[in-house]
Amino acid sequence: MTSGGVRAARREQAVESLLDATLESLATSGFAATTTRGVAQRAGVSQGLQQHYFPTKAALIDAAINRLAGRLLDEASRPVEGATERRRAELLLRRVWESFSSPVLAVVAELLVLGRTHPDTAEKTATTLVAVTDRVVAVAEKALPRYATRPGFRESLLVALSAIRDTTTVARIPGTARALPTIETITAAFLRAVGEPTD
Repeated sequence: MTSGGVRAARREQAVESLLDATLESLATSGFAATTTRGVAQRAGVSQGLQQHYFPTKAALIDAAINRLAGRLLDEASRPVEGATERRRAELLLRRVWESFSSPVLAVVAELLVLGRTHPDTAEKTATTLVAVTDRVVAVAEKALPRYATRPGFRESLLVALSAIRDTTTVARIPGTARALPTIETITAAFLRAVGEPTD
């Protein structure tokens, strides 16, 4: 590998480490406690190197949101396989549930709160959530062609996706389980809404 290739690989590794550390910090410490110095320490790079690639906290957060958006879009784009349309619907909603239940998705909750006071972050977060939702809807329409032709399909799916996002966000607060639906309840409601018997 040439010296230019080695430098490019090191740069890529440093940027990857910084973005992963930013997402981890947002998920575990929140926006206010996330600092460029703390991110550099988590990433194992010097603060000077961090500032070279991301001169401000805003630039670092912006790049981390882009990284998160890419991951969410990749996850949402995977095709759904199952023997029946009903089974594919169950698998799709379960996948979304597991995705929003993962630790790094705590970042989404943090960004939703942050959006109230940081317009730039709000715009990027909204764009990401809309793009991911549209991708999940497109995958659902392909995997569930019979359901997709029924009136109210998109709206029913959006209700299910919102219920999953909100439930998995609130579930991070200890003691809230009794106030929240399960994935089974959400799935059954979606199936009823698209005209599929659930018993």
